[in-house]
Amino acid sequence: MELQTLLVAAGFDLARTALCLHKPSDLRERTALTIAAETQLDLFDAYQSTHARQPEATLKGRDFMASFLTRGDGTLVFIGFYQSHGCTDRTPEEFGNDPLFQRMSAQLYPSGHQGVSDYLGLDGRAEFDLRPLPELAELKGRLIVNDPGGRTYMRLAETTPLSIVEITREAQLSPPMPAWNELVLDAQTLRSVPTQWAQSLRHWRGIYLILDTTDGARYVGAAYGVDNLLGRWRTHVAGDLGVTRELARRNPDNFRFSILELLSPTTTIDEVTQLEQHWMTRLHTKEHGLNR
Repeated sequence: MELQTLLVAAGFDLARTALCLHKPSDLRERTALTIAAETQLDLFDAYQSTHARQPEATLKGRDFMASFLTRGDGTLVFIGFYQSHGCTDRTPEEFGNDPLFQRMSAQLYPSGHQGVSDYLGLDGRAEFDLRPLPELAELKGRLIVNDPGGRTYMRLAETTPLSIVEITREAQLSPPMPAWNELVLDAQTLRSVPTQWAQSLRHWRGIYLILDTTDGARYVGAAYGVDNLLGRWRTHVAGDLGVTRELARRNPDNFRFSILELLSPTTTIDEVTQLEQHWMTRLHTKEHGLNR
């Protein structure tokens, strides 16, 4: 079944509808955008209220917009259906002084953009007044379509066939979590990690590595007790400084977290701490790292 068929059945005119296929290539930006779509809708709405010139021109000619977000596995998940109530041209200075856009730039672009003006460029943009509609709202996070590929992310509904892959029983906005031995998280993601990822990290005990990207310094830690890995990692990034003697001299925003050894929730505390010492020895983090 094609998405076009579903939209027509819901009463929408394809010739008045744009398809916005959000597909950031950077994993951290994609994860941050997923979190915003789940729990920080004001930031997500700010994100999709402005566009570069070509997609902006496409949206100006349409009354409705269906929004989708890549899941990183070749599919897109439905976010919502919106009606456009026009747009207002704004300068970079106006965006830069807007607290909402300041938050959006900082939280959705942790890996590159230095501020709102960097994100928007020098020319300014139109800001669209996009208001969510109740139609198809029950399909948010459940309607999965194929990714048609291509660089243009703002498409015309009547000329863009999207095959429906499935409609899930429960919402699944989050992209699939990487395997534990491939998982690398930064502080920004940990502070508001996707719901499904949080459930896994809360369940696991383990030995983990913190890397400070400013100088490559390393710290080995052990996670057990309340909320296991999730709880311990969030303790590390809760404040402006790290929580141990050596980490307290450092900014957690520069930390990268990964798992050295995944442990069962039934692993005893003595076993966990013995393995922690083992990894400190193997990685020499007492002599040449941050485990002093």
